[in-house]
Amino acid sequence: MNELIQLSKTVIDIGFKKEYKFFQISDAHMACIDENSSEADLNEYRRSHEQWDDLKIHYAERFGEYYDDRYQVEPYVLFEALTKHALEFGADALILSGDIMDRVSESNIRYLKRFKENYPIPVIYCPGNHARTDEFGVHRKMYERFEGLIDNPAFNVFDYDEFEIVAVDNGTKEITREQLDLMQAEIDKNKKILLLIHAPLKLGEFGEEVAKNVNHYFVMGSQYDSDEAREFVELIRANDTHFIGVLAGHIHASVEYNITDNLKQYTTSSALIGYGREITIK
Repeated sequence: MNELIQLSKTVIDIGFKKEYKFFQISDAHMACIDENSSEADLNEYRRSHEQWDDLKIHYAERFGEYYDDRYQVEPYVLFEALTKHALEFGADALILSGDIMDRVSESNIRYLKRFKENYPIPVIYCPGNHARTDEFGVHRKMYERFEGLIDNPAFNVFDYDEFEIVAVDNGTKEITREQLDLMQAEIDKNKKILLLIHAPLKLGEFGEEVAKNVNHYFVMGSQYDSDEAREFVELIRANDTHFIGVLAGHIHASVEYNITDNLKQYTTSSALIGYGREITIK
């Protein structure tokens, strides 16, 4: 195994007929450039590297995660080490739980599209809070830029016979009425669901423990969020037996806690410090 990689390992025993394996990567915050990069992309590349050189150390220290000078490398180096490990693990699909790119730039999109086209297993991508732009103080999700990378950035369903992976964009902790209706429709199928989001749900033990280290910005379902966002959290809580688990990122820490008596939420730490999660469902 590559010495840069740090792993979390999760086994969920449902009693399925076969075993399914996935590998999760979150918060790589890549800024990539190539021969066609614009001046704006080059400036973004420099800004991103300066910012995350300090921030990744801060996040690691906050949750007591391991960090040393080996992680002072280009983020894509760690991302590619992790994606290589996913293949060695024998994953059925690679799960990207948001903020894989630090901004939605032309260079970053080109890098990820080339990666997906050449990667030998399916890539399941859920946007994060960095997949948007701020215009006049308003968040605008840049879904049109994801064409060819994600089929439906807001709500995507991947069928695995015995269960589904449902990827829902809650990166800015905003949920639409359409997303709520689509989630209810998937629950009504009475098929087990592995839920993929970026911002974790503020519920149960997870909400209590994570709140000691982060503020409401990092979790969805607090009093500061919209009615729809809190309704989405309640929908998951009220139908917890329909779910295999909840996968998230955003807090830059690998933790797992119950969010109800029947359901666990798993967050995977930042690829900036080499973290990935091996997931086995059987």
